[in-house]
Amino acid sequence: MKPDLRQALRSSLLTGDGAMGTYLYQQGFPVGVSYEEFNMIRPDVIEGVHRRYYEAGARVIETNTFSANAEKLAKYGLEGEVERINREGVRIARGAVGADAYVVGAVGSVRGGRRKNVRTAQVKKAFEQQIAVLLDAGVDGLLLETFYDLDELMLALGVARSISSDVPVICQLSAPDSGATQDGIALADAFGRLEAAGADAVGFNCVNGPNGILRAIDNIGGPVGLPLSVFPNAGTPDYVDGRYTYTAGPDYFGETARRFADRGARLIGGCCGTTPEHVAAIAAALAGYRPRPAEAAPAELGSSVTVTAKPRAAAAPASPDA
Repeated sequence: MKPDLRQALRSSLLTGDGAMGTYLYQQGFPVGVSYEEFNMIRPDVIEGVHRRYYEAGARVIETNTFSANAEKLAKYGLEGEVERINREGVRIARGAVGADAYVVGAVGSVRGGRRKNVRTAQVKKAFEQQIAVLLDAGVDGLLLETFYDLDELMLALGVARSISSDVPVICQLSAPDSGATQDGIALADAFGRLEAAGADAVGFNCVNGPNGILRAIDNIGGPVGLPLSVFPNAGTPDYVDGRYTYTAGPDYFGETARRFADRGARLIGGCCGTTPEHVAAIAAALAGYRPRPAEAAPAELGSSVTVTAKPRAAAAPASPDA
């Protein structure tokens, strides 16, 4: 029986999955549609993506629910389908992977860095509805990701903790490598506030590829009291011959996975532009790897690191929203 996700984050190196939206795009599905709606209308497609990541070595699988809140779904006239989309997202992910994998409920920012006009009461209500369904559907934890402003991430974390004091919660900022969040909070202060509010792991996703997140970690200015979670994108996309392409390849992700681990990362996956091949490279790089003590995360993470993900063959490549 696998340990609780909170315990696993403190004692193991875990391989996360990769992008969903950009990978579906590369598979020929158009932009401008709700990929979350695929939980209802193309569950076979979503299940196939989850399975490819699992077979590539991922043992933390995100539900296809990143934008499955009422505010984001309203763009497609789907605000009345929040419960069904999220519940199906959990069911599909759980059915696609083995018992050794953790299924985490993916919750993205409502404001998304641009929708600043959404009132706080609306944002809170959207989080309450989505998170309550994900927890009721039986996720192993929550992954709050791609938050640009600390205030909104704190709001989402507060909602999660008001519903459950026990569920493991991972909080990821999409912050520049300047040492501060987009709303001007020093990263060390931001992570300290998240820890005090009940986060079990903190970190980054998206940003400017693996190197951008490495710089962000180095700019924190000191050790982080929690396990780090990192899901970098595959760099800034180029638009070539009518297609979005990403330049950071699997080999680079494999190489940087160990550098992340040496800086305290205990969950390492990929965001926009990453594919099962990227995940396979991460899993292979982490297999049997012991982070260097000089750069390891805080002592409470423990010195014995095991790897729960065993990589197998990877699948196809990927590319505009994780």
